[in-house]
Amino acid sequence: MAAITPTALTATELADALAEQAIALRPLFKSGNPNTSTGAMVVHDGVFAIVKALRAGEIAPVVAQVRLLGVNRRARHYLVRTIEVPARIA
Repeated sequence: MAAITPTALTATELADALAEQAIALRPLFKSGNPNTSTGAMVVHDGVFAIVKALRAGEIAPVVAQVRLLGVNRRARHYLVRTIEVPARIA
């Protein structure tokens, strides 16, 4: 089980960082490989659901980190990139 170290980022900073990583999955939507295409869509949609909740103030950053574990589990299933929580914004 992955350990969660609470992030020092604000909800807005975390939402921006997650959205930036998820946007990179969009070109994979039209991949010739059905697993890659489906996985990219599932991960993208999962991350943007977290981003929307963070921006609306519905969840705390640590809750977003927990939900991101599930999204990354699906990403590994479909063999697409996982989404990381940055330690801090440079």
